[in-house]
Amino acid sequence: MCRSRRRSSSSARSGAEIEASRNGKRGMVLPFDQHSITFDDIIYSVDMPQEMKSQGVIEDKLVLLKGVSGAFRPGVHTALMGVSGAGKTTLMDVLAGRKTGGYIEGNITISGFPKNQETFARISGYCEQNDIHSPHVTVYESLLYSAWLRLSSEVDSETRKVGI
Repeated sequence: MCRSRRRSSSSARSGAEIEASRNGKRGMVLPFDQHSITFDDIIYSVDMPQEMKSQGVIEDKLVLLKGVSGAFRPGVHTALMGVSGAGKTTLMDVLAGRKTGGYIEGNITISGFPKNQETFARISGYCEQNDIHSPHVTVYESLLYSAWLRLSSEVDSETRKVGI
């Protein structure tokens, strides 16, 4: 959700702003749009750890993901499965922009447009593996709690739930 802090003229106000004004709320309430995420030939590597180089490894980079492709579509449950160490969390972290070091190659698009991390961070989220979260809440409850923390207090409960 975005809130506009500056006042605009009534002729330039959006329908969402006018509706929010009628309901006694300030700012702009944006609709939730569903988006697809596609990724093609993702390669993620990091600088080779010094410990490995000292053991005779000559490569400069350690490849953690190689040639990974797929898609997440709105309204479709998608399972990302693999053995421990296969790279599931690494892939999700790369797609979410949580990897700040290393080298990312490949193509990531959001509804057909190149991924812009700043925008993507505002419109997306994912719930990490179960052992990181409380076993007493569902994924839905975790996402609802995240929305409660991130969104303006002026966004009502029903609007929050629509985007989850």
